[in-house]
This record gives sequence, C-alpha cells and structure tokens, in this order.
Amino acid sequence: MNRTEITTRLAARLDAGDDGVLAVMLVRLQRLQEFRLVHGYEASDAIGAAAGARLRTVLRPVDELVQVAENEFVALLPRLRDGEHAMLAAARVARAFEDTLSVGAHSVMAPVAVGVSLYPAHGLEPDTLLRRAELALRDAKRTTDRCALFVPGTERVAVPYERLHEALRNNELEAHFEPILDLQRNAIAGYESLARWTAPGLGPVRPDVFIRLAEDTGLIAELTRWSLNASLRHVAHARAAGTPLRISINISPRVFGQRDIVAQVTSALGVWEVPAQDVTLEVTESALMEDPVASLKLLHRLREAGLGIAIDDFGAGYSSLAYLKQFPATEFKIDRGFVTDMRSDARSGRVVRSIIDLGHHLELGVVAEGVEDGETLDLLRALGCDRAQGYFIGHAQPAAAVVGRLRTGA
Repeated sequence: MNRTEITTRLAARLDAGDDGVLAVMLVRLQRLQEFRLVHGYEASDAIGAAAGARLRTVLRPVDELVQVAENEFVALLPRLRDGEHAMLAAARVARAFEDTLSVGAHSVMAPVAVGVSLYPAHGLEPDTLLRRAELALRDAKRTTDRCALFVPGTERVAVPYERLHEALRNNELEAHFEPILDLQRNAIAGYESLARWTAPGLGPVRPDVFIRLAEDTGLIAELTRWSLNASLRHVAHARAAGTPLRISINISPRVFGQRDIVAQVTSALGVWEVPAQDVTLEVTESALMEDPVASLKLLHRLREAGLGIAIDDFGAGYSSLAYLKQFPATEFKIDRGFVTDMRSDARSGRVVRSIIDLGHHLELGVVAEGVEDGETLDLLRALGCDRAQGYFIGHAQPAAAVVGRLRTGA
C-alpha cells in the first residue's frame, strides 16, 4: 500500500465523521539498512511482515494498520479521548519493539520511532495529518521514549531553494560559537560551531529548516564547505593573535558519499593554517548507523588526517556494539534528552552514567549537551564527565564576537 492509498483510506474515515478524536500514528523501523547489509534483501523484507504482526498484537481490534513502505506503517486509531490517550498507545508500540523480532533463523533488534497527529486538533485534511505525524516522528527520534505527539506551532517555515542558494553564494550565513566547558579544570576547552541564518523578509530561519533543505536539494555540499571555511577562518584569526582554540564542526552524513570530502577538509585546514588536532568533526550516531560500513571507512580516513571524531547525540540511536568498537571516535556527546532529564528521571541518570563509563572504557572523552542548571552540572562532574555545554554554561554567540573577546582577553 502506497501513500496515495493511505491518504484515500484516511479521507474516507474523516468523511464518515464517526471516529471522534482520531490519531494518525506513523511507525518507522530503525536500523533496517544495517540488517540488509548483513543478511540481504530477502531477510530485510521479512522484517516488515514480522513488524506488522507485532504491531497488530498491541493495537486494538478497532484500529486500522497499513504498511506504506518497507520499514513504515500507518495506524489509524479512532474514538480516542485525547492526546494523552494517543500517547499511551504510542508508548505501548515503542515498548513492544524493545524485544527482538524473529525473522527466520535470526533474532533481530528493530527499534521504532513513533509520531502521532490528531484529528481534528492538528488538521482536518489527510495530507496535513500525515505530514504532522511525520514531523512528530522526527522529534521522536531525539527523545528517550522514541515517540512524540505533534506540537502546534513547530512546523518549519517554507524556505525556497533559491533563497538558500543565494544566501550561501553571498555569504549571508553566520557562524556562532557555543562554549564547551572542561569539567575537571572548570575552564572553557573549546567551542562548537553552529550555522545561523537571518534571511531578509523571513527573519531568523531555524537551523533544522535550512539544513534539511540543503540536504534535500543537494546544497549540503556547499553548506558544508561554507561551515568549514567560516569556522576555520575565525579559528585562524584567534591563532594569529596568539590565542589557539579548539573547534567542533557538525558534518552532515549526506556529504559522506562525496569522494573528495576528506580532501575538502584537509584543504581547508591548509588554507587557514589550522592544525588538524584542533578540529573535531561531529556526526550523529543515527547517521553513522544508516550505512555503518561506508561511515567506518570515511571516519578512518578523517582520523588518519589527524582530526577528532565525535559521535553526536549518543544514546538517542541504536549503535551496534560490533561497529561501535570499530569507529575511530575520539569522544561521545551524550544526547541532551538524557542530560535534561537526569535530575528528575532516575533511568536517564543511569543511562548518562553508563555512557560516561562506556566512553572511558573505550578511552574516549565524553561531552554532555543540554546543561541548563548548576545541579545538573555538578552531577555530571561527580560522575566523571569530561566536558559539557548548554545554556547554563553559555549560549552560542557570533563567532567574531567570541574571537574578539579572546584576542583582547576580555
């Protein structure tokens, strides 16, 4: 069943008008590509059937389940009380996939992400409800519960391709530096470089909006070049004043397929005369696991060039330990969802402790993101976390202003 057919089926239910509060639940299997690389297409096709069977055991008889892609299902849940009722169902689905699926002779871990939208609160048309369930699913990937309800007001502003292309060509974007604190020395150890864009007529454009646009339209290579050179230019200015600084730069997995990406990075280092050991490239855990074999090869080449490698949002994805021990990383960055919740949620605190211990056993540095209060910072320090960043430590500020203060000693 394709998306056109599910749209038609959803429209029929809405036209019938007897479902009350109706939830549109989008369920997406994770790590399917990794399994396919190991076991082949026939085995990966069987996962879909096994997942569908598992889903039917946790849904109600009145719920309708359809498979819209190899790794994706849509469930229509009628006659719910409210959003909380829908999220109870979503949590039940996510928990159901914490156990392995049996696929032939294999026992497979196939975690899911679940996004939910509600009729009529989140839309009156099928396309709107499906799109908002997709937006909720993207948020779900960044939560510890792996499920999320659409939040009104969070839809991304539509930005034309031409506007971003022009902005990159005219150097309209700006690098901001967010400080990273060394918890043992209680001193700033470096900065993470973040791209910011204020577009004439649109105002500030959220990074996730223009980064996703760049990835979807092929502009990500140009955006990556801009980010590398803008970041290194500011580092070079600091070094010229006798103030070396370490910088972390985010790299989209979409540039991994470029044959010259390593040459681009090393060339930029040479142009700005910045030592490779002063630069760490950050790649999200989930991105690495989309194609772990290709990721492993590229990361080894970047590491051989002397660059640091950070696995970002660690804990939010599902890394295979078999690959994890092979990735030539130099640090983990703990997903902010665990850090934010660690004071109020004992399980999140235990996850943070486990990641810190795992990182140290692998001889990696560990950085906690999303530190928003002093108590969390003290907890992280007591757990032996190496570095931290977040609003409590310091907001991201224009890189030129940060470097200016460093040069004057202010």
